[in-house]
Amino acid sequence: MRLTENLNDALNQQVLHEYRNMLVYKQIEGYFEDLQLKNLANYFKDQAQHEKEHGDKFVQYIQNRTGGKLSLAEVDFPNLVLGEISAIADAYVALEEQTTESIEEIYDLALSEKSYMDLGFLEEMLNEQVEEEDSAQEFTGKIKLVKDLVLFDATFGD
Repeated sequence: MRLTENLNDALNQQVLHEYRNMLVYKQIEGYFEDLQLKNLANYFKDQAQHEKEHGDKFVQYIQNRTGGKLSLAEVDFPNLVLGEISAIADAYVALEEQTTESIEEIYDLALSEKSYMDLGFLEEMLNEQVEEEDSAQEFTGKIKLVKDLVLFDATFGD
């Protein structure tokens, strides 16, 4: 069965979503780097790399799928104001929740179009989101309790 046009479009939109997340995390990485908070910067560097890998997985899936056509457009970059640590943490959680919702919508689309062969890949990506959301929630819970960001950074990741 060929990939339907609707699913192809949705998968292409997901590629852009993943790469947008990557760029947001790179921006957060740069913010923490500018503050010389190296461990926090490295954490978001890793998150950006994960998002790139997720985007690349969607690209590869589209390219491998019969009827799949990669079509990349401009990445819609959100206006992120950095400076308030709790706002950064909330944005991190929101991005991961939006990603899960987006993949779930594609899963629902695949079901409605009876494109059952796509469900395994989408389930794999949803399973990765369990870890991504958990990491975001854990990070947010910890950083919102911080009174000394420099001390937190010195011990973060231990």
